[in-house]
Amino acid sequence: MTQEFNEDTSYTHDEFIAEFARNSRRIYCYIRSLVPNRNDADDVYQNTSMVMWRKFQEFTLGGNFFAWGCQIALFEIRKMRSSGRRRHLFSDEALEALNAEFHARSDDTPGRLTALSSCIQKLAPKSRWLIEQRYYHERSAKELASEMGSSLASLYRSLARTHAWLLACIQQMLSQESQGGS
Repeated sequence: MTQEFNEDTSYTHDEFIAEFARNSRRIYCYIRSLVPNRNDADDVYQNTSMVMWRKFQEFTLGGNFFAWGCQIALFEIRKMRSSGRRRHLFSDEALEALNAEFHARSDDTPGRLTALSSCIQKLAPKSRWLIEQRYYHERSAKELASEMGSSLASLYRSLARTHAWLLACIQQMLSQESQGGS
């Protein structure tokens, strides 16, 4: 059954889809940060998406769609936890602390993404290719190791070195930015 919006509202399917497309990955990451079990997180994400669709008319167009989605997701997480379906890995207090930490860190996400993009461009060509293949093209480590003619362990070591270098580069850029320099 599909739900149609009332004709007297200014909200359209296209507006919901556009907002959802821009924010769905971040909402899923938010859910995964609070729900370690992938299957449970997928269930919460699906329920959250359905509630967002049903309640889109209540959303203030131009408002913070991501924050609204996270609020709904947190409610769905609490609902799942109260159903007692699974043993909780986190206490309620830990869940609230993780929620607060996620939102505190999400404020600097644009700066981190800009720094990441810049740092990726600074990588050696082989390392940049590896990162692009693994994460942008979502190729498996096994597939990449085979293509490169190296062992899986060797590939993971290369990725670990590249991750460490990227982390240091990002931290340095953010530190310089916070000190007002570039």
